[in-house]
Amino acid sequence: MKVRKQVILDIVPQKFQHLVREENKVTKRINIIDLNKRLNKTKKSNIYYNTKIITSSIICLALISLICLKF
Repeated sequence: MKVRKQVILDIVPQKFQHLVREENKVTKRINIIDLNKRLNKTKKSNIYYNTKIITSSIICLALISLICLKF
């Protein structure tokens, strides 16, 4: 019969110190203008990325269809 090993919980107080919230800490507020700027920038980059992917896939399909027509 096997004997289970005893689990020892050794939690050091400094280990979870980053999870404790200080009482006098000021809450961080989100600046809506900056948030909108970042969102608009990511939208633009996503649109450019998507158009690149779409145009390259259309070009590849056109090349494949031309090759198939020749043979």
